[in-house]
Amino acid sequence: MAKRFPTLSDEWCNFLTCIILHMLLPLLPLFLEYWFRNGTPAETTYAITAAMYAITIGLSSESTTMLGLCILICIVFSALFGVVCTETTHPSHITTASSASIICIFTIHVLERYNKHVVDCNPFWIFKKAGS
Repeated sequence: MAKRFPTLSDEWCNFLTCIILHMLLPLLPLFLEYWFRNGTPAETTYAITAAMYAITIGLSSESTTMLGLCILICIVFSALFGVVCTETTHPSHITTASSASIICIFTIHVLERYNKHVVDCNPFWIFKKAGS
């Protein structure tokens, strides 16, 4: 009789699904612009992505500290987005600051989601059967 291939536990499946759908998918416009432009996305794209990523991750976090930090980051990068859109000269290092912000938020939230899905065994999505 053939043996089954080992599979990931439900906890790890939930964690990886969370990373892909919840944390990487919102960055798709940044990745696509990088691909279509054959290089670095525009500063406006970095700024608005950092602002929207911060607020969406902050609102989904269970940490009030993370929420507060993400609201602050959202305000800063929303303002920078406005500056970049209206000024001919831009503040330096918007791309670097946006990337660093996204990476920090991503890293902190990955650790939070690891605890939630792998350690505490909370599902990413709860699907109900029809008629339940």
